[in-house]
Amino acid sequence: MRISPATKVGILTLISLIVLTLGIMWLKGRAISAGERIEVAFHDVDGMRPGSAVQMMGIRIGQVEEVIPVIGTDESYVTVKFVITEDGIKIPHASTISIQQSGIIGEKFLEITPPQIQTALLPVTNNIKTLVNEGAPVELLAGNEYITVGEIKSAEIVNTKTLTTIQQENMRTPYVYKIGYIITKPGILIPEDSIASIKTGTNNPKLRLVPPKDIIAQISSTGKYTIVEPIRLKRFFDVQLEAAIALQETNDKINSLLSEESLGDLKSILKNTKQLTTEATATLSLATELLRSSKTEIDNIAASAEGLSNKMIVLADNLNKIVGDPEVKNSLLSTTKSIQKSATSISEMLGDPKIKETVDLVNISAKDLSEITSYINSMTKDQELKGRLDTTLVNLNDSLDKLSVTLDSVNSLSSEEKTNLKEILEDSSEISENLKLFSDKLNKRFLLFRLLF
Repeated sequence: MRISPATKVGILTLISLIVLTLGIMWLKGRAISAGERIEVAFHDVDGMRPGSAVQMMGIRIGQVEEVIPVIGTDESYVTVKFVITEDGIKIPHASTISIQQSGIIGEKFLEITPPQIQTALLPVTNNIKTLVNEGAPVELLAGNEYITVGEIKSAEIVNTKTLTTIQQENMRTPYVYKIGYIITKPGILIPEDSIASIKTGTNNPKLRLVPPKDIIAQISSTGKYTIVEPIRLKRFFDVQLEAAIALQETNDKINSLLSEESLGDLKSILKNTKQLTTEATATLSLATELLRSSKTEIDNIAASAEGLSNKMIVLADNLNKIVGDPEVKNSLLSTTKSIQKSATSISEMLGDPKIKETVDLVNISAKDLSEITSYINSMTKDQELKGRLDTTLVNLNDSLDKLSVTLDSVNSLSSEEKTNLKEILEDSSEISENLKLFSDKLNKRFLLFRLLF
């Protein structure tokens, strides 16, 4: 059967259209197969475009279909849509998705890394009584609380010599716990050099991870996968430049420390240290010789201490016997009861209002007596007052002597003379009263005279 030219042209045109369509789809990054399509978000895709390869553990399993920027008022990001073209490929949960590059000027591609088993090492000590079981939770300190981020896959005790040199330096015990765990929570990146420990006290011990000092674990659980943002070459070179500048500053400081003056000081320190070591050695030799020569005295002191210890033991035994004697116990109880009874009686006496009033009066009297004593003491210290007081006492003694003589004279009088003396005293008293009245009248007249004139 012959094919007409028109049919040939149609078939050729159809094949050309199919090839053109496939070429355009390949250039656009469109996949023909109906594989799994996945959408993730990056803040920066670092120049990756549609059609870029999608790899898992170095094997191409798909390609990028779309790279769409999303500009928002609060947050901007880039949506990357890719398709898995290989049959039987399933991306595990919590896999890490990152943008990589083939060499310095190679093509960008999307790298998918399934969760890997990580290892935690703990020294074998008496503090850890039990080993964690497979399937036990793994917790990470994020902020101020622990969150569950994975589970344990294996746990065993191994010899420290089987570890790497760096790991052996961190482990000081002959054996270590080697625990393998896997991260199952998306958005979790375990910081390097995290400190591992086992949380006990529950039926199911768990592994806890604490980030190093001054590092806070970041958690961004948006979706089913862990997204790792790319680092641009400019940022990489900036970091390297900062590191080089810091290294240069360190070298400058080291050079300044290694100047001639610093080296001289260092030599002087070493010389002094050597001299100090020599003197310390000599001192230790003298101390050793002193201990050797004083061995007899030290032995005597030790023997005396041992004898004293034995005597103390005997004394303690005697005290125990005395305390254990029933008669001594009864005597102590009787004495205690008597003291308690006396204390009760004294308390009752002190509580009596009359006794309390008497005590208050005694306190007041003591206070007054103290004031009088203080006043007398102050008077005795005044020399002028003391002189006047002495003069007054002398005059008083003279007056008393004269009065005594007068009384003796009066007593020697006869009855008639005593009667006359009494009459004279009465008349003198009357005359004194009359003089007083006359003086009052005279004062009144003198006052009237002054008022008139």
